[in-house]
Amino acid sequence: MTRDEFEDLLSWLADDWSNSRYERVASKFAENVFYSDAHNYTFNDRASLLAFFRDDDGHPQYCRFHNSAFDEVRQVGAAEYTYEGTSRYHGTAWIRIQGDEITVWREYQHRSEQSWEEFWK
Repeated sequence: MTRDEFEDLLSWLADDWSNSRYERVASKFAENVFYSDAHNYTFNDRASLLAFFRDDDGHPQYCRFHNSAFDEVRQVGAAEYTYEGTSRYHGTAWIRIQGDEITVWREYQHRSEQSWEEFWK
């Protein structure tokens, strides 16, 4: 994957998360994905991850990636984001790509009522 393709992937994920198209989001993750928030949850397969995405309590979803970097040689990227659903989170995800699938997604996030700009002042 190139840097531009990584940016396209982030844009695609943000749009689909924001529109609750969870099946499409999950399709970008490997069957045996490692998806984790170090303190709250870990998923090791796409089916469990999809169930997690679908568990949105009927709240509107919003996702925006703010800054990102991608190492084409190692196929590892990082992205800062805001995600809103049952709560608002600001965080960073470390993402490993293999082929065109996400194989590892480690997120570190904080719950906050502040906007992205207020949070990072």
